[in-house]
Amino acid sequence: MPRLLSILVSLLLAACSRPTAKVAPVSQTYPVRGTVVSVAPESKLLRLAHEDIPGFMEAMTMEFDVTTSAEIAALLPGDIITGKLEVTETHSTLLAIQKVGHTAPPNPPAQAGVPAPGSLLPDATLLDDTGKLLRISDLRGKTLALTFIYTRCPLPDFCPRMNSHFATAAHDLPGDDFRLLSLTIDPANDTPQILADYAKQFQPRPAQWFFLTGELPEVTRLATFAGLQIRKADAQLDHNLRTLIIAPDGTVAKTLSGNQWQPAELVAEMKRLAR
Repeated sequence: MPRLLSILVSLLLAACSRPTAKVAPVSQTYPVRGTVVSVAPESKLLRLAHEDIPGFMEAMTMEFDVTTSAEIAALLPGDIITGKLEVTETHSTLLAIQKVGHTAPPNPPAQAGVPAPGSLLPDATLLDDTGKLLRISDLRGKTLALTFIYTRCPLPDFCPRMNSHFATAAHDLPGDDFRLLSLTIDPANDTPQILADYAKQFQPRPAQWFFLTGELPEVTRLATFAGLQIRKADAQLDHNLRTLIIAPDGTVAKTLSGNQWQPAELVAEMKRLAR
């Protein structure tokens, strides 16, 4: 019996000392069909007016990441394509793209402008995720980063990426000089309680990073100023991405468009402004 016990202990210790296998990211794949609106091979982005993606999202027009520029270099507006959308916890990629036809090109969306550097951020009265009122003008003297999100956003590289970037940046912005603001563009659904539950996954510091909602006119004022374009498709929203960096005097210092910026860029600019 002592010999058997010794063998079992040895086996257990050996098993515990083995390297833990890496777990592959959980992913789902969905069939996609749609009409090309615009192509940006240099950024590996394809804007597509897609049909319903069963089990995932309603028909809408939006940008998709692709793996290589070559996959989309020959595509033109109006080309009808099929493909597969691979969605992981952190990213989505349009794969296996095939042209299957051509039609009249969809009207491209009007290009949204960005606020000029030095423009004063409009004041607005909002609610944080505890239900407490927060007025933008009360944050004067702080360096701000303002981004726009909504909790039902289905693609991980849109709203969730903005919040993930904020979570990374928050660790490099110590002290009381900085504030991060994630403002919902879906205030009808995103109540303070829903935002509070949603925010838990990002572990924000309560005095540093606020998840905000508010009356629609207040939200719209800020979204319009930032150059946000929003189109509703049932429970989902087709929207572009804007992140504003606001100097302590309340004026726009820099606008980050899209989702290809990095947290280090945000941190460097905010620290420069706070000096």
